Amino acid sequence: MDAWDAVVIGAGPAGANAARRLADGGASTLLLEQQRLPRYKACGGGVPARTLQLLGDLDISAVSEGHVDTIDVSRFGQHQFRKTSDRLLAWMVMRDRFDQFLTERAAASGAQVRDATAVQSIAPAESCYEIETPTGIVRARHVVAADGATGPTARWLQIPSAKTRSAAYEVEVAAPPRALDHWRRTANVDIGYRPWGYGWVFPKAGALSIGVVTSPRHGRGIRKHTDRYLSRLGLAEASVLNVRGHPIRYRRSTNEPVAAERALLLGDAAGLADEFTAEGIAYAVHSANLAAAAVLADDRPAESYTAMVDGEIQPELNAARTVSRLYYWCVTKWPWLALRTSKHVNYLWRAFFRVMRGESTYLAELTRWIGPRFAGRLGATVDELGNERDRRWTF
Repeated sequence: MDAWDAVVIGAGPAGANAARRLADGGASTLLLEQQRLPRYKACGGGVPARTLQLLGDLDISAVSEGHVDTIDVSRFGQHQFRKTSDRLLAWMVMRDRFDQFLTERAAASGAQVRDATAVQSIAPAESCYEIETPTGIVRARHVVAADGATGPTARWLQIPSAKTRSAAYEVEVAAPPRALDHWRRTANVDIGYRPWGYGWVFPKAGALSIGVVTSPRHGRGIRKHTDRYLSRLGLAEASVLNVRGHPIRYRRSTNEPVAAERALLLGDAAGLADEFTAEGIAYAVHSANLAAAAVLADDRPAESYTAMVDGEIQPELNAARTVSRLYYWCVTKWPWLALRTSKHVNYLWRAFFRVMRGESTYLAELTRWIGPRFAGRLGATVDELGNERDRRWTF
């Protein structure tokens, strides 16, 4: 049998980055991807600027489709206002090229990459895991699972995964030149969806990524929401290149496990996504850094990895959830007041831009705005309100 210090499952940003860091640290590392690379991935393709800091200030310009420094806010397709950052906010990428780029870096560091190799089962064995693939059994001292929100690895390892909290639906369209020019360096955020959610436009070099994210209970109508959104954008007749829907999971508590023994969950597999923006790439990369450090330092890394996630990532997810619930509560209850406030209180946008650029965090901005004692009380209050909302709207 093949025998490895670590087998990483899934060649997205989390898996590829973990494999690179493990290999750089001297661990024999195998990266498995069920599809043939490069492969399309359902994702808006917005990579917040802070992500590159977590990647060691990696230059991704070779695989970038451009960048965004402006947010255009609309309500049901009607323009409201624009806000521009004085520095780049996010890179735009196509996930097939971006993920392949990161995977090639992992291979250059010494990780072995096997694509078109689906994991069929995982079973614990003496001091290792046995991973069944179409080409035979692979043995691994450690398993690093980065197979996404719907991946089976967590179930095989009997690690309860975070519940699904939202549904996303995305189309890539070959937009006409006028639309590409209109959205150049600008992302649209379209609000007003009930019970909560938003639509988005992310510009690419020759296409637009357009989608809607909302609660799972309203997932059946998400395609209609997206079709209406396309019509409002004047793109109902644009050629559709790809259509995908996918769930997003959110880890809401340190009681939700992200590891067991020598097996660790990363990124979307662990529910490490931001409830305000539904963004997960930055947290995927961050969790990969933590997982690699834990595996390289500890033969049984579950406890140390969990502690790092709880200490470094979870407080930020909690703060993002507080911001999200306040925002959606205001937008749905008093939409015009919320829009006017958002338009004229520039501090809110400067704070958001600082977070996206990696100069600050949700927690720091929330604490700076309302003070540390009130921030904790506010978080508990909106959680209580949000839990009631979830019972009515989400589950």
